[in-house]
Formats: sequence, C-alpha cells, structure tokens
Amino acid sequence: IVDRLKDIMITAGGKNLTPSEIENTMKSSHFIKECIVIADARKYVAALIQIDYDAVAQWAEARNIAFTHYRSLIDTPAVRELVQAEIDVGNARLAQVSQIRKFHLLAKELDHDDGEVTATMKVRRSSITKTYAGDIEAMYR
Repeated sequence: IVDRLKDIMITAGGKNLTPSEIENTMKSSHFIKECIVIADARKYVAALIQIDYDAVAQWAEARNIAFTHYRSLIDTPAVRELVQAEIDVGNARLAQVSQIRKFHLLAKELDHDDGEVTATMKVRRSSITKTYAGDIEAMYR
C-alpha cells in the first residue's frame, strides 16, 4: 500500500498516480522543502515547489548570488535552475508517467495561519489548489 485511495490521481490519459511517492522523491532533495503534485485529470504531472529557504540561501551565498528575502531568492534564475536540476534527479527515480514536467516556485512559505498546512505541518491540498489556481493553470498553457 503506497497511498490512501482518495489521494490517488488519475491523469487525462487514464494513468493512476500516487502523489505521495512523487512528492517524497522530490522532498528527498536538500533544497526542496515541500512539493505538491498536480495531475488529476491533467495531461501531465506538474508541481508546486516550496524551497528550503535556509539550504537555498546558504547555496546562493556560497555562489555570491544577491538576494534580500524569500521572494527575491526564488526570482533568481540560478535558483530556478537549481530546483530544475533537483527535479531532474528525482524524475530519474520515477516512472516516466510520474515525472514532473513543469513546476512553479511558491512565492512564500506555506503557512498554518493561511490554512495551507495543518498544525502538524501536513499540506492541505484542496486549500493550496484553490489559492494557487492561477499558477496551476499557467503550468498547463
């Protein structure tokens, strides 16, 4: 048993995916704190990614990449390339149908006060998909 039945996603092509397998593979990266997979009734897998601010900030400082806060850090092209490289590593460990094709970096850390995570820091998928609906649709254009 890999995931709860209600969490299984079925792509537009009819493939069953377990989001937790994909998300946990990506979160094994030192630089990715949270990954929310989007695939239900979609033609390919996409993801919302929250970077691990401390790890990415340390990485950026070591490379003399200028930033002042979370948002300015994720807007740096080098950080986007870093996350893409980490996704490529994760994708190599997944079946082709489960591989993330597009991603969006979240502009802020997920917050309990905004209803995005529970008190125990579990992601509230429905809340996040509503909040980031525009960003999700942009990944499928």
